[in-house]
Amino acid sequence: MGDLLWYWRHIPRPSYLGYDSMTPETPDTEQVLEIFKGAMSSLASGVAVVTGLDSQLRPCGLTVTSIASYSADPPSVIICIDESAYSYEGLTQGEYFAVNLLREEQADIAMLFASSERNKFARCPCRVGPNQLCLIEDTLAFLICQRAFTATHGDHAVVIGEVVDGGVEDYLPLVYWKRDFRSVGRSVGS
Repeated sequence: MGDLLWYWRHIPRPSYLGYDSMTPETPDTEQVLEIFKGAMSSLASGVAVVTGLDSQLRPCGLTVTSIASYSADPPSVIICIDESAYSYEGLTQGEYFAVNLLREEQADIAMLFASSERNKFARCPCRVGPNQLCLIEDTLAFLICQRAFTATHGDHAVVIGEVVDGGVEDYLPLVYWKRDFRSVGRSVGS
């Protein structure tokens, strides 16, 4: 263990990570936060509106870009929700939630559900789906999930949901990159 600590304290650190390569010191908290924000804004992600029901069985929902597939067996997704979000309780404690994957023409819906407005569903074309969840019309896809696990870390909750139903359409996705909504460009793959 002593050798590992000596190595950590004395190895040169790359400057592109915010380290001064001549000193073994780590960057301060503000530097790390700026590095983190820059790195995360460089990572393109899909955009979804997650909907659920609060404790009074009223619809609640918010825009997320922190969503990913978690498992194929059973099919599961993982989402992250800020504890200050109005929908936090409903989405972290409710039995079911819906993931509405937005298509590129739905940036206005993403902005609406990212806002602090309370009556979002009155301004959004949606229908009632399984388990009384609101499903946004004409999305790229929707997934009905049964909440399987919730944990907190820092100021967010991590929620894993098992997919129990859904649907997929043939649209292009809305993407969030460099702190802005974007559409998908040309293919660079094979």
